[in-house]
Amino acid sequence: MELYDCTKINSKSFNLYYYTSLAHILAGFLKHKDGKIYIENELINSWTIKKRGSKIGVVMQNPNHMIVKHMVRDEISLGLKAQGGDKKTIESKVNEVLKICNLWGYRNWPISALSYGQKKRVTIASILTLNPKLLILDEPTAGQDYRTYTSFMEFIKKIANTGIAIIMITHNIHLALEYTTRSIVLSEGKKIADDTPANIFSNSEIIEKASLKETSLGELAETLDLNKNEFIQHFINYEMENMCRE
Repeated sequence: MELYDCTKINSKSFNLYYYTSLAHILAGFLKHKDGKIYIENELINSWTIKKRGSKIGVVMQNPNHMIVKHMVRDEISLGLKAQGGDKKTIESKVNEVLKICNLWGYRNWPISALSYGQKKRVTIASILTLNPKLLILDEPTAGQDYRTYTSFMEFIKKIANTGIAIIMITHNIHLALEYTTRSIVLSEGKKIADDTPANIFSNSEIIEKASLKETSLGELAETLDLNKNEFIQHFINYEMENMCRE
């Protein structure tokens, strides 16, 4: 399963507003006048927010903007209860998701006692109970240290391997290089590139056209007169292999 990356970096006036707005349009939070949106080859333009929510989940950058209940189990079961599911089915699904998200030990905890990263898992868990086909993550690693960051992203990889498509909106280029297999670059409302992250961030023409920021790896490769694409990909592969051994 691919982790899709919608990254745009403007080194002079960086703003993720447009990408967040795109995510909200996909979820139905914002209306759009032109264009058509398909999921699994089905046109969803006329779908309500509720119907889109059965297929698309959006996880905001700050988990505190999503959480409304005081207890972990109550928050995760909220969506299923809103759909009118029976108690036994809800309990079974919530227990399943608690284990997937490594939250089983915190199932009866107050959310206020959780760390920032754990709260992020709770928001994702509450969406996973609804069996979405697409999960959109807005700045998934914001506010996390390196250890929590890597643990969280390994968790995201596990979710992707269950068959859920994932879009990440991020300004962290290294994150895109490490954890995504496909990057789509937009400029002035149009797609100008659709390739692997290493190819995107080693292509000077795309970087200039979309006001993307040159990676430090790319700059180093250029200084050493090495092939940018090969150097960046080799570095990321080596880093990920050693991370898996730890």
